[in-house]
Amino acid sequence: MPDIYDRIREEVSDKELALWTALTCADPASELIKLSNPEANFMFPKKEVLTLEDHDKFRKALRAPFHRFDTYRIDEVRIFIIDLMAATVTCKVHAEREGRKYRATSHTTWSQASDGEWRIVTHQECKV
Repeated sequence: MPDIYDRIREEVSDKELALWTALTCADPASELIKLSNPEANFMFPKKEVLTLEDHDKFRKALRAPFHRFDTYRIDEVRIFIIDLMAATVTCKVHAEREGRKYRATSHTTWSQASDGEWRIVTHQECKV
């Protein structure tokens, strides 16, 4: 049986992949809302800080072509366990749409909710 820290790393890694799958789909808002703590903040390049306070505003900000990529990959993924119910993930993002490249560093902080699910607290991207 894996130790608790290995399990946390695996669960958070799976959630980070779910986050990026959602971010790169045609309509990410609904899935991001499901993945997020109700007080989550999202910081994307050249956008104001997004919160879930107003779901309509959140959905509007993430409408296509926002992050709609033909391909993407994340690498140099590092998971830092803050405590048994919190972790942060950093990674590099390589994506492309119609020949245009998107390169960024990403940082997501996750917390484990009372139902045991890991949820986004903050997500930030810095375009490089």
